[in-house]
Amino acid sequence: MENTKAAVQTDAEAKKEIETEVILQYRDYEVNMDAVTERVKSHYTAKGFKADSIENMQIYVKPEDFTAYYVINDGAVGKVNLF
Repeated sequence: MENTKAAVQTDAEAKKEIETEVILQYRDYEVNMDAVTERVKSHYTAKGFKADSIENMQIYVKPEDFTAYYVINDGAVGKVNLF
């Protein structure tokens, strides 16, 4: 019984969502990375794509250019300002 109880507790702990906020700081600037992700999605939809068509997304942050470059669905590319 103890192993089962321990397994249930471990599963419950694994399922617990941890609230995380990632902030990029560069020189005198800072930006929340969730905001950058939303900016990328908005830029993508402004190009005529549907938001629900996103299957995968890579965002490359280049603070020295003040830019985040993205690739969505292995084909649609673009960039947005970081700050």
